[in-house]
Amino acid sequence: MAEGSGGSENTIRDWIARHGESLYARGYAHGSSGNISARIDGGFLISPTNSCLGRLDPARISKVADDGTHVGGDKPSKEAFLHLAMYRKRPTSKAIVHLHSTHCVAVSCMCHDDTANVLPPITAYYVMRIGKLPLVPYYPPGERSLADAVAALAEKHSAVLLANHGPVVAGKSLDDAVYSVEELEETAKLYLLLNGPKALSYLTQAQVAQLGELFPS
Repeated sequence: MAEGSGGSENTIRDWIARHGESLYARGYAHGSSGNISARIDGGFLISPTNSCLGRLDPARISKVADDGTHVGGDKPSKEAFLHLAMYRKRPTSKAIVHLHSTHCVAVSCMCHDDTANVLPPITAYYVMRIGKLPLVPYYPPGERSLADAVAALAEKHSAVLLANHGPVVAGKSLDDAVYSVEELEETAKLYLLLNGPKALSYLTQAQVAQLGELFPS
């Protein structure tokens, strides 16, 4: 059985922690960036806010109800609303992984002629796991309007790329979501290796100033 598609809540907690540790150890996540969730009866489990995916305590993983209410564990990731939006549009998805993985973020910072599909079909494995990858416009981290932008695409896409941010990938199990986001990151790496320099889209001064107001140091 693919983990995240069933099993007890404690088993799913353990597998979230194990996948988080694996992703962190191999450089797919860093610091306290990224989050992992898995659907359970009545809601979903998600890595807590400001937690390191490499050091998750299964017992402290957050529990969130279907309506978005925090019902157990530590405070959920501030991006839990992204997971909720995708779960609502993808009722068959059982897990979601959001990373700030280096190569995907690099692709998310580029200017793209076709924002409905920002990576070419480089390999059969990428096509089978991801298909088409739309780019979601930039929003500050934690901005609730981002959920609406993701929801608008999630029904037809199991993966989206957040501009200047990173990928959000849903799967039919926890294993499936993790393997898919890994395939996406490796495809982004191939894309960067195979292509020359591209025009880049950095944050504007206004966007930088807004972040200073939202998250004062």
